[in-house]
Amino acid sequence: MKTLICLFAVLSLVFPAWGGNAFRVEDMQRLSRVGDPRVSPDGKSVAFTVTRSDIGKNLPVTNVWTIPAAGGDPQQLTFGEQGFNGDVRWSPDGRYLYFISTRVDKKRQIFRLAVNGGEAEQVTTVPTGVEAFVLSPDGKTIAITASVFPSCADMACNQRMAKERTDNPVKARVITEIPFRRWDTWVDGMRNHIFLIASEGGAAQDVTPGDVDSPIWTEGGTQEVAFSPDSREICFSRFVQNEALTGNSNLFVMPVRGGAAKAITTNKASDRTPLYSPDGRYIAYSASLRPMQESDLTRLFLYDRMTGEHKNVFEATDRSIDSYAWAPDSKSLYVSFEDRGQEPLARLDIDTLKVTQLVTTGTSGPADVSRDGTFLVFSKMDFSHPAELFRLNVPEAAGPPSSLTQMNSEALKDIEFGEVSSFTFAGWNGENVQAWQVKPPGFDANKKYPLLLLMHGGPENSWANLFHYRWNAQLFAAAGYVVIMPNFHGSSGFGLKFMDAIKGQWGGAPYEDQMKAVDAALTWPYIDATRVAAAGASYGGYMANWVEGHTDRFRTIVSHDGLYDLMTMLYSSDFVGGTQQEFKGTPWENPQALVNQAPATFASNFKTPMLIIHGEHDYRVDPSQGFAMFQVLQAKHVPSKLLVFEEENHWVLKPADSIFWYHNVLDWLDEWVKPERADYEKRLRASSGN
Repeated sequence: MKTLICLFAVLSLVFPAWGGNAFRVEDMQRLSRVGDPRVSPDGKSVAFTVTRSDIGKNLPVTNVWTIPAAGGDPQQLTFGEQGFNGDVRWSPDGRYLYFISTRVDKKRQIFRLAVNGGEAEQVTTVPTGVEAFVLSPDGKTIAITASVFPSCADMACNQRMAKERTDNPVKARVITEIPFRRWDTWVDGMRNHIFLIASEGGAAQDVTPGDVDSPIWTEGGTQEVAFSPDSREICFSRFVQNEALTGNSNLFVMPVRGGAAKAITTNKASDRTPLYSPDGRYIAYSASLRPMQESDLTRLFLYDRMTGEHKNVFEATDRSIDSYAWAPDSKSLYVSFEDRGQEPLARLDIDTLKVTQLVTTGTSGPADVSRDGTFLVFSKMDFSHPAELFRLNVPEAAGPPSSLTQMNSEALKDIEFGEVSSFTFAGWNGENVQAWQVKPPGFDANKKYPLLLLMHGGPENSWANLFHYRWNAQLFAAAGYVVIMPNFHGSSGFGLKFMDAIKGQWGGAPYEDQMKAVDAALTWPYIDATRVAAAGASYGGYMANWVEGHTDRFRTIVSHDGLYDLMTMLYSSDFVGGTQQEFKGTPWENPQALVNQAPATFASNFKTPMLIIHGEHDYRVDPSQGFAMFQVLQAKHVPSKLLVFEEENHWVLKPADSIFWYHNVLDWLDEWVKPERADYEKRLRASSGN
């Protein structure tokens, strides 16, 4: 309660009166997170998921909904009060909805719900739970992805081994290879395998046995198994070299009735996410082309099943593909991709390779196309609007998409968001750099506002025009800050050359860009040049730590899951590949390259107050990085605080944890940014003992 009182006091001092209410931290947890639309076979309904926060239980709750495809009132189909009900799929005849639920023993299992009514029935009883599934076009078979013990030949064996591990009083891990952790989970010698099971349930057959991941694990949880249109063949991804070192995966096909898997790609980098064309001629898939790279453009390829030819159909855009869905006539694909801070939705003609943008602003999610090809449904959001579902009539696509859901209209009816704009400045090497600005709601150009620099992670990522739940610019703006978010050299969505400019100089061009973004903002008459702060996570946390050792222009800095010592961090991460390319050196070949780019090297310059945050289950950037940064600050008597989340990973996802995170970050910023300069400097001197 004290936090809210302090926050409202600050707001009343900074803002003039305006019509709406400020967007508060708690408001965001009242929002419905809408996604995963699926058009019914008859084109009359759309199934989708809605995730809401249970703050008391500190958990998100996801349920399945439907809405008429022509618009109308949404209807809730599942009513779980905890856990997950999602990943919904229609049966080909439209009679059933298949979905994954954690309602039994908190394990992910497939359930089937009759659309005309009744209770959902459980289809699978996989001991380790179902990671993902896909339903065959004829509706007879389900392909399941599950993590299993590679020595087991059936589910009974997996269940027995899982119980033996749980019951064993000795809790020890014997590790002989990498990766032994992924993101926030220990691998524990298990592998992803594909199981085939009848759509009504029954015995599950492991069709990719062996000590190899088939399909691959992906950070984004992409669909790595696909059925051919005649339901006779599956295509899937498989790691063919060490996942943690190279990420090299190929695509394989095999008959559903059984037989040997056949490789259809031999690329030395990553081939994944296959999708058959409706006419069965092509398999679309995504691929990167540079081996052992931490980052690369993600291309879109077509594999011709008749000729064996592979065709790169997205290279000319110089952008990374994010999603793709076939048009029913197999002549085009509907794609989404990063482009200069936006995520457009476009149609790609496979003969001419012409890309026609259909939705150009904001962030568009993957499209689902009606069976007759007359419309598609997708989610869309931007800085000031959380995701909702939209319908776009095609192929003509005359006019903007129409709104299909308004799940957040009531929660946001009295909220006023700040104005969002894009600006460009001359960055490193004199090259143009794009950035976003978000002003406080009720903005008054005659007043002075503190400036907050937000630095994105990745680093080959970007600040996209989306409603970010973990780093929501509108929440920072509502607290009284003018927020800037530069897409510095190394950011994605601006071409491969721009993205590669970061390699070998993590603290070089990106740092210069972000300081020049601040310089540009300080020319605006409404910015208080004496009140400037910076914050970032992941690579943005690295940059926060780097900034700490290279300038004292900020009142305070927030570093979330930031890298401190590159020598130790890179090989304590769950992915260690690409070090040579990303930093121009490894600890045994060119250790000085890592020393030169490590924030730890510049610890003697640390003097700016810092808030350090880390998740205990962060296996991408080990928590020791945050601990070390904090302890160095403490040893140097620099005002600092360490915030550790015991149950979070690289991200803060649980609703109550998110509220706690935002209030701590905002309170820390206000504590050091809002005082008069003399009071600020007095506090600094008191902390250092001078």
